[in-house]
Amino acid sequence: MREAVEQPPPARDWANYASSAIVLDNGASNMRAGWATENAPRITSENVVAKYKDRKTNRNMLLAGSEAYADATSRGAVKSPFEGDVLVNFDQMEGMLDYVFYKLGLPTETVQHPIVMTESLCNPHYSRSLMTELLFEGYNVPSVSYGIDSLFSFYANSATPNADGLVISSSTASTHVIPVLGGQSVLTSAKKLNWGGSQAADYMLKLMQLKYPTFPGRVNTFQAATMYRDHCYFATDYTSEIRAFSDASTLAAADRIIQFPFVPVALEEKSAEELERIAEKKRESGRRLQEQVQRQRLEKMVRQEEELIAFAELKASRGTGRKADYEKRLKEAGFTSTEDLDEYCTKIEKSLQRARNKDLGIEENEGKEPPTFPLVDVPDHTLNEEDLKEKRRQRLMKAGYDARIRAKAEKEHDRLVAAEAKRKDEEARLTDPQGWLRGVRKQHEDAINKIKERKKRKEQLSDRKSLAAQNRMKSIANLASEGKTGKKRKRGDKDDDFGKNDADWAVYREIASSRPFTDAYGNADDSDDEEEEKENLKSVEARLLEHDPLFTVDHTAERQALRKHQLLNAFVRGLAPDDPLDTYDPESLEHNSQIHLNVERIRAPEVLWQPQMGGADQAGLGEIIEHVLKGFSSAERHRLTKNIFVTGGNTLIPNFDLRLHNTLRPILPVSSPLNIVRPFDLANDAWRGMAKWARNGNMSRASVTRAEYEEYGAEYFKVHGMGNAA
Repeated sequence: MREAVEQPPPARDWANYASSAIVLDNGASNMRAGWATENAPRITSENVVAKYKDRKTNRNMLLAGSEAYADATSRGAVKSPFEGDVLVNFDQMEGMLDYVFYKLGLPTETVQHPIVMTESLCNPHYSRSLMTELLFEGYNVPSVSYGIDSLFSFYANSATPNADGLVISSSTASTHVIPVLGGQSVLTSAKKLNWGGSQAADYMLKLMQLKYPTFPGRVNTFQAATMYRDHCYFATDYTSEIRAFSDASTLAAADRIIQFPFVPVALEEKSAEELERIAEKKRESGRRLQEQVQRQRLEKMVRQEEELIAFAELKASRGTGRKADYEKRLKEAGFTSTEDLDEYCTKIEKSLQRARNKDLGIEENEGKEPPTFPLVDVPDHTLNEEDLKEKRRQRLMKAGYDARIRAKAEKEHDRLVAAEAKRKDEEARLTDPQGWLRGVRKQHEDAINKIKERKKRKEQLSDRKSLAAQNRMKSIANLASEGKTGKKRKRGDKDDDFGKNDADWAVYREIASSRPFTDAYGNADDSDDEEEEKENLKSVEARLLEHDPLFTVDHTAERQALRKHQLLNAFVRGLAPDDPLDTYDPESLEHNSQIHLNVERIRAPEVLWQPQMGGADQAGLGEIIEHVLKGFSSAERHRLTKNIFVTGGNTLIPNFDLRLHNTLRPILPVSSPLNIVRPFDLANDAWRGMAKWARNGNMSRASVTRAEYEEYGAEYFKVHGMGNAA
């Protein structure tokens, strides 16, 4: 995140520049301001303004330049006077001018100095007229003149005022080409491309959002611009380089990792003494729990023994006392009948016996006789109603008992079969190792083919036009006809064409989506058969890994699947084919907070040469230059290409000059000169050219005075060699 940068205090020597013009390089990204009689700008600041109301002091605040990023409140209110390279927000522009004039130390609200200001190529009339009105009405300036920043930069770096050259400027919001002959710009042949550094940063941001849709952090435009500026470069031959990136090794070699901040999970390191203390606490807690359970068991046994004694006395009183007294005591004890009392006593005796056996270490099933079902084989006509109910109960119990015995026997049989198969397999391995390995390899191949066939069938079922999907639709139609008529449609009956319309296909989708299992990609799973096939494959691969020296981890199905997508792994995660695939941890916060730049390093800058890649319906820079040069004679083209002047912040991306040379050389005649030059100080040369132009007396002829403004209006301006045409 950008931080506020402390600016120098307001100047106090303004009186020394009473006759000097104020030079304003009013760019879409930066504002440079100073006196025309000096050699460098006094103020260089980001061209943004923050206007907001401070809640604490209840005052309207105005922060400009880098100071607009002072705190969270001001950062949220930051706005630029520009949209693209056109000045449209004049409230912000007025705030920025207030800031500049304050920093220059001007003592009054009016500015008694001529103004020289830059504007974009083909600047709209309304933007210039509103700017003129703001300067004359808001600041009462004596005169105003405008010019194009790239032409001023060319003027600053020209040895003579009549220099020739082809000015190519690619800055924040646009790129343009202006031919200059004899020191005069030929604006009728100038061309402009609405693509610059800010559009490239937005394009980079979109590429990252598409590449990492689930990125945990929030990537903003400033971060995308930093990635574009620091890690991208112009491809000298885009087609061959993008083709080379189809190789995973080349893609991984070009990878650049951008690590975003993350909060790691804090793992507290404990000493051996602390670990031992924790273990002792767990053991002590376990002992206390065991003692508590034992105490509760003893209390329960004592309680049950007391109940048995009390209920034994109750049963004994049945034959000694009156029947009415016995039934009264029975109801007070909570029983409805003597049989209920006997059943409860039996349960208590069994519970006590189990508890005693557990204390003595006796297994509960030791010496236990299998259950008997005496009424199962007795004919029904010999039994009364109660016995029939008991017979049904015993029949159910016998069925459950028999099922458990069969399951146990089947489990034991399966265990014996598996043990025998394992013994035979081990014997075969020891007897004929090569033959055994061939058989296991065949099993491995068959398991993989079976999984592939199942996957292929899934894909076919997802395609409504496939044979498998059509057969399934016919089966559904047959089932539907059976449900309506109660019989299956016979061969030769008229087909009702079910499944040919989209509405019928919706029925199939509903049936497919109602299936209970889905795989890792969200597709319908066939059942547990697929899991069984995968487990079988893993088992076969485990045997091969153990006994086959030629079968390594890289030959497993899982690793082969990863190898199959090695290009995608290199593109998204920067993994080279020869790197261990476990270097990327999908559960790692550090790895998930990384952005890998590879193809984007040449793709984002390439839009300048191929604007259709970024959605711009315009010609690329190479086509624009070719079109501009065609409008001149051969001698004039030689004068232009002999001095190709490149400026603008977007041209600082590496390999720009080499790409420009490779683009122009094929379209120029063999004898044509091709010389690419750069400004001495790209950042400040436009301002230096404006100051030089003002000092040489050109400003007086190109400026609109206050009298001319009052007579002709805000739309009046003068045409000169450094400005826009009418």
